[in-house]
Amino acid sequence: MTSRAVLGLSGLAAGLFFAATGAYGQCSLSGATHLSWPTASPVWDFCFRPPSKSSGANGSGLELSDVRFHGTLVIARAHIPILNVKYTPNAASCGGQNLCYRDWFYSEKAFDCAPTTSPGICSGTTTPATTVCQHPGSDAGSFMGVAVEDSGTSLKLTAQCQAGWYRYIPVWELFADGTIQARFVATSIDASCVAFTHHHHAYFRFDVDVNGNAGNYVDQVFPDGSTQRASVERNYTDTSPARSTWRVGSAGSPYVVEISRNTGDGAAGDAQPVPNDFPIADGWVLAYDPSEIADYSNLSTCPANLNSFMNGQSVDGADVVMWVRAAALHEGEPGGMAQDCSMVGPTIRVLPSPPVATAFHTLSPCRIVDTRNPSGAYGGPALAGGGVRSFVVTGQCGIPATAKSVAVNLTVTQPSSGGHITVFPAGGAIPQTSVLNFSAGQTRANNAVLLLGTGGGASFSTALPPGGTVHLIVDVNGYFE
Repeated sequence: MTSRAVLGLSGLAAGLFFAATGAYGQCSLSGATHLSWPTASPVWDFCFRPPSKSSGANGSGLELSDVRFHGTLVIARAHIPILNVKYTPNAASCGGQNLCYRDWFYSEKAFDCAPTTSPGICSGTTTPATTVCQHPGSDAGSFMGVAVEDSGTSLKLTAQCQAGWYRYIPVWELFADGTIQARFVATSIDASCVAFTHHHHAYFRFDVDVNGNAGNYVDQVFPDGSTQRASVERNYTDTSPARSTWRVGSAGSPYVVEISRNTGDGAAGDAQPVPNDFPIADGWVLAYDPSEIADYSNLSTCPANLNSFMNGQSVDGADVVMWVRAAALHEGEPGGMAQDCSMVGPTIRVLPSPPVATAFHTLSPCRIVDTRNPSGAYGGPALAGGGVRSFVVTGQCGIPATAKSVAVNLTVTQPSSGGHITVFPAGGAIPQTSVLNFSAGQTRANNAVLLLGTGGGASFSTALPPGGTVHLIVDVNGYFE
């Protein structure tokens, strides 16, 4: 059980007060510490626990839990349960037979920070937190735990971990405007394997319980501000320059939680800088399962196995979890003299909930498009690789001209090779994130809400090798106006 003892009144000197309980009760995770910030008129109320007490088969770094913004629960838990790294081919056996490692994220390593205001907590008021990033190539300092630094405009939590010669630094920085900057910092002490280029992958897990754990939804946000709601478990793959953004909300909540990948986080859809690298995707929306803290079944091999968690469960009006990948490339450094300190990770923003959606009208399932049919406006030919095809949706299947978007089931079948389909309003820009991925010969389906554009139409862009084809079937079951 979590201790109920106050952890240190000396924290008051820095304008902070640490305890295991707060205005909203005990921390849900054992060994966690409660904190409200700022002390006067708190904006954030949350708990944190150090990497040595973190959850998951290999640990998960510096964990946040029970995160409330202006009193509203927004995140039940945030952490990094999966770390892996892939090496370029090398003569030094770095990465072993498969040129890769699964790393652990629970072994804390000392760094500079003072004073220590409570056991395992440092305020950094006399000696700011200083990690290997500020001491390239070697360790320094004797503080072991979590630095909690209040700058007045933000509150930053920092820890430092070791996995062999690697130094992994988890950072959470909270701002009064509702922003949380999550950071995974990958660096190293001097070591022979530092001479060879390698690619770190950190998989953030967000149990986003907006206003509680029931009735949450996830909207993918496109560059033009339009959204598409996830109906069942799925993954997302970015292609540069685009990076995914999602919003998690709940009916009746005053807030939504927006999670955005950043440019430096990499894109699984790009050519990878390390041969045979294994970024499977960049984001996942999953139904909550307490046994899915990490991909336990895959710990003996390097690649993340998150796709095995996708079982077709509903994520619309459910208890949902977001996984978000961030990648840090470490270019080989001559002689293994470590200087690189890559910092990656998503940005979280708590935003006011948007206005209530327009009215939804249910329709009996009706097929609008089937490219297996003879050639025509809503039939063949099959979608061609690299092409864009548009279909006027209004006026079909009882959809009026006033409809702004439609709820559909999309199905692809008979693809000549692996690829994906992207959907966007007719006349709009092609987004970089797919709505449906498939392999050669595979039949796959996904529910989606399609925004309508010019002339009440929706456009479909097909990513296939030149000459490739895939058949598309679109069934509509309702519309918004």
